[in-house]
Amino acid sequence: MRDTLGIILPQVGDNSDLRPLLGHRTIGTLPFGGRYRLIDFSLSNLVNSGITKVGIIGSHKYSSIVDHLGTGKEWLLSRKTNDLAILTGSVNRKLDVNYTINMLDFILNKNFIKNSPADKVVLTSSNLVTTFDFDEPAEVYNKNNADVVLIYRSDKESFKTIDTDVFLTLDGRRVSDLSFGEEGKTDHKYADMMIIKKEVLLKLIDIAELNEINDLFSLISENLDTLRVYGYKHEGYFNRVFDIQKYYEASIDLLNYDVLSQLFFTDRPVYTKTKDNHPTRYGEDANIKDCIVASGAYIDGTLEHSIVFRECEVEKDTDIKNSIIMQKCKIGKNVKLDHVIFDKEVTVRDNTELIGTYKNPIILEKGEEI
Repeated sequence: MRDTLGIILPQVGDNSDLRPLLGHRTIGTLPFGGRYRLIDFSLSNLVNSGITKVGIIGSHKYSSIVDHLGTGKEWLLSRKTNDLAILTGSVNRKLDVNYTINMLDFILNKNFIKNSPADKVVLTSSNLVTTFDFDEPAEVYNKNNADVVLIYRSDKESFKTIDTDVFLTLDGRRVSDLSFGEEGKTDHKYADMMIIKKEVLLKLIDIAELNEINDLFSLISENLDTLRVYGYKHEGYFNRVFDIQKYYEASIDLLNYDVLSQLFFTDRPVYTKTKDNHPTRYGEDANIKDCIVASGAYIDGTLEHSIVFRECEVEKDTDIKNSIIMQKCKIGKNVKLDHVIFDKEVTVRDNTELIGTYKNPIILEKGEEI
């Protein structure tokens, strides 16, 4: 797919219950799985599909994106040669409505798209946890001379439906209708990934700018009679993080070996920013069961069904269950934690007890002490 431009779209989560974890970062740079960020999955999917030009549309929280991506070398890209470009985003503007795909982002970056030598564009979101090969829907695109190929899932019941969700009505593989939100007519739900002909996208950008139309799917829906729009079914593990429940669910899913295998034990690696840490040290009282523990940590307590990030410290006589503990947290002695999510650099003093639930985990923000 060397003739393809990849664009990773921003997701706004500040108005959700994820806000405590997004004070200094975007959803895409939310830490995940002990050593990754959510955006690593979408960026790795593009790179593993042979896409060597990628634009990432940012937000007003650019620093977290720039810090994580660096020069782009971990993803086999280079910002010096513009293989990896961080683009202007519109999410710093106050919008009364959330759009599935905001056309303002494309209007602001029209020249970047126009000047690309690619003839098609892959659009994907920054908050998807999945491993995906864009070569396969590209075959549908090429075989049918398509203008758009929408990647979809056929498991509506497993999704938490929100207003901006899009559902596909299919005639064979051809998309004959689109419906939205709770009024979705089918179980074929758009999976926040598509391939679109660059020429078509540029025309839609012009129409949007001229007529002040702000949602790409409104334009696609209105032009289904003239556009050649096809669907491609996504198989395998997929999760979309847009609130605390989905973040916790996707994280704990990693403790399922089948999910872990689908995401990481393949020939399509998930690239991320590398750090050189010493191996995790385990004290005499350490007891670990069904956990992911990253490097550079010190563990002398009991961990069960939890994810512990790099450089964390857990003292003896401490019991942690069903929890997500991010980088450089320090947990004292005789602490009881169950269903908690700690951002980076949280400190918990000795003899503390925090008990949440699966649907309502307790969240501590970056640097909090308790």
